[in-house]
Amino acid sequence: MLLTLLNFLSSLNDVLAFYIGQDISPIQIAFCRFVVTVLSVLPFMLPKGLLYFKTRVPLTHLVHSVIGAIALGAVTFSVVKLPLLKNTCILFSEPLVLLPLAAIFFKEKIDFARWSCAIIGFIGIVVITYKDIETFNLWIWVPLLSALSFAAMTLIARQISVKQHALTILFYFGLGTSLVFLIPAILVWKPLSALQLALVTIIGINGNLMQLCLYQSFKIADISGFIPLRYTEMLFTFLLGYYAFGQVPKGTTIFGGVIIIVSAIVLTTIEQRKERRQKMKNR
Repeated sequence: MLLTLLNFLSSLNDVLAFYIGQDISPIQIAFCRFVVTVLSVLPFMLPKGLLYFKTRVPLTHLVHSVIGAIALGAVTFSVVKLPLLKNTCILFSEPLVLLPLAAIFFKEKIDFARWSCAIIGFIGIVVITYKDIETFNLWIWVPLLSALSFAAMTLIARQISVKQHALTILFYFGLGTSLVFLIPAILVWKPLSALQLALVTIIGINGNLMQLCLYQSFKIADISGFIPLRYTEMLFTFLLGYYAFGQVPKGTTIFGGVIIIVSAIVLTTIEQRKERRQKMKNR
């Protein structure tokens, strides 16, 4: 239930950002979203005095905010610049992108089955993006950057969600990301209409709800256990994109997306089995 809500809110935010982004800069959208994140949690924090403002991991919050600013800033740009479903499909390459990085930077041993999943998944990415690469559409690389950043952001959030209250995490995340985007937002700022202000407020509140859903999910399941359920977001994105803007995805996007999803789910299943075997050995 929590992940279904998270997926729907994520798709809704993409659609709203795409709509607003036709008139104002994605930088301004991201900044407004982060400011709303801070303002919307304050009413729940202030009655407790300084309780929720105290933190024992300020450096972790800082890193979380910087990576989050990169991830959400990049996805705001890619949502505006690319078709919605294509953007979502590329974002879901996250587990596949992390695999070779784990081998390179952490010297992790990757077996043949996992490499096979990653290679097949990258074929899916190529199917989706090859025309953009041929025409030198640099925006196609932005969701890949976002996917990497989201992976790191999720791992950090999982770590601090055990030590900190969710409101504390949301507050410092919103504060840090707002500061990162403050000067860029000033440089591109345009006055917002009442409708635009309402929509960026909804985006910010949805962002808080998404993170709360994520933190609660960490408490009831491992990350690998609920990753496959995240792919229902593609269905929501397709439906909202079609009914709101008449966007019909190309066959290459659908075909490549299916390849990525199947590869990532198989990879996740392999990881789950590996974790179970390891737990059995440790008993």
